[in-house]
Formats: sequence, C-alpha cells, structure tokens
Amino acid sequence: MDIILQTNNLSKRFKNKLALKNVNMTIYRGDIYGFVGENGAGKSTLIRLVTNILRPSTGSYSLNLPKRLGVVGAIVESPAFHPGLNALQNLRYQSDLLGYKKTDEELLVLLDKVGLEEQRNSKKVVKNFSLGMKQRLSIAVTLLSNPEFILLDEPMNGLDPAGIKEMRDLILELNRKGTTFLISSHILTELDKVATRYGFISHGELVEEISVRDLHKKAKSYTEVKLGSEVNAKVRELLSGLNFKEASATTLHFATVAEAQNALKLLVANDISVTSFEEIHETIEDYYLQKINKGVGA
Repeated sequence: MDIILQTNNLSKRFKNKLALKNVNMTIYRGDIYGFVGENGAGKSTLIRLVTNILRPSTGSYSLNLPKRLGVVGAIVESPAFHPGLNALQNLRYQSDLLGYKKTDEELLVLLDKVGLEEQRNSKKVVKNFSLGMKQRLSIAVTLLSNPEFILLDEPMNGLDPAGIKEMRDLILELNRKGTTFLISSHILTELDKVATRYGFISHGELVEEISVRDLHKKAKSYTEVKLGSEVNAKVRELLSGLNFKEASATTLHFATVAEAQNALKLLVANDISVTSFEEIHETIEDYYLQKINKGVGA
C-alpha cells in the first residue's frame, strides 16, 4: 500500500513534559485516519509537528507527496479571519495571500461546498459568524489548494447536528475523489461514520493502529438478559448448562444470541420474569477505553 505519512519514533518535549513519546504512525493513501485520544494525549502536538508548526525533540517523519504548494491542507488552531470582511472577501483575501488567485466563481463554489451558500451575497461579516460558520469557512480555505492530504483537529467543534452531517458528507465526498485525511476528534460516534483506520493515543504514546474491519472483528458483542428479580440459586440451576456471566444482581450476559434464547425459554417456562433481552455490540468508545486502560502493546 502507498504510504502518505510515516513517523519514526517521533517525540516532543515541552520543558519538563514529554508530550509525545516515540510515536510510529503510518497513514496510507486513501485513509480516513481517526486519531483518538483524551484531552492532552498528544493529538494536536503530533498534527503541529507534521505540519511544521513545531519541531520534534527527537525522531522524524516523512510525507510521500508531490512537491507543490498546498498539497497538504490543515486546520490545527481556532479559525482566524479578518473580522470586518464577509465570507467571500475573506476567501478572496486568503486566496490572494497564499498565491492561488482563484476567481470569485471558484470561491463561490467552495462556499457552497462547505454549506455556506447563504453567505454568497451576504454582507454579514465574520465577527458576527457563529463558531460553526467559522469552522466551515476554515474548511473552504483549506480546500483552496486542492490538497491531497488534509489534517483536521476537532473539525466538528461548534457545529450543530445538520452542520456535523454536512461536514461528514464533505469528508466522504473528498475521500471518494482521492483525498486522504487525518482527523482528530473526541466525537467518536461521528468518527465511526467516516473512519477507515484508527490510531489510539494516550499520554503521548500510540497505543494501537487498527483498520475498521479488524476493529469490528475484535470488538466484543454479547446478549444481555435482565430479570425482574435478583439472580438466585434456582436461576443458576436452570441455566447451569449454558455459558453466561452475572453482570449485576439482575443482569445476565450470554456470549451468543442462541444461548440467550435458550435461557429465555427456560426462564419463561419456569415463571421467572424477564424485563429485557438485547444484543449489545461494543462501540469504538468502549474499545478505546479498554485499550488505553491496558496500555501500549496490549
């Protein structure tokens, strides 16, 4: 597979704090790489390192991309625009400043693409924009150069549900056209709808890299049966031939649906109240929390 970003024992120290420790990350062309970690885990530090905002203390990284202006696009800090200009004027200013010289028609297409079509002819200036509107405008600026690799640090921040969906659709559309993404986000339910691979980081260390396919294979699933009363000796004797775990005083977990169904028949036949029967699938959040609790290499 074609590697776009490779880090080699990448580390960063700020005075007495080691923010990143020997991170070895690989991102392949076409990935939507979900970068997951708690606040302060090192996500933003890594993004700042590979975009040359910071210099590594030790280690290195390499980007396998054409040598052209704007081949990498990134949003790594809070959006910053001229507060007295409207959306189109800000885009035009950024386009000229960065040397892209886009036409107004091209800029209007970008506004449409990021969900700011209502700002096409608006006199509303950026200082009166919501955080979500500024976030969308940041994406438009990032797209000025038609980047092949885009790094987004918390791109869903400030967006309402409709805005989150538009951002998700835009990421998927650009990815279908060949753009590779690294996305740092704490909204794991949203990452789960776009990511093709994950990197889990905790306390500056990369705990695991895993594809979505392999994650789904490794994620646990079970069937939960809740009783109307506490599990007692009678229940244990009835179900003695089945594989189950007592998750709480009134809750049983079964490894398979078939075993849970057999248990349900036995319980009902013996007048034992069952209040719920549900298949449970481990979420990315569950998997991540288990992984960081176990640590690197677990």
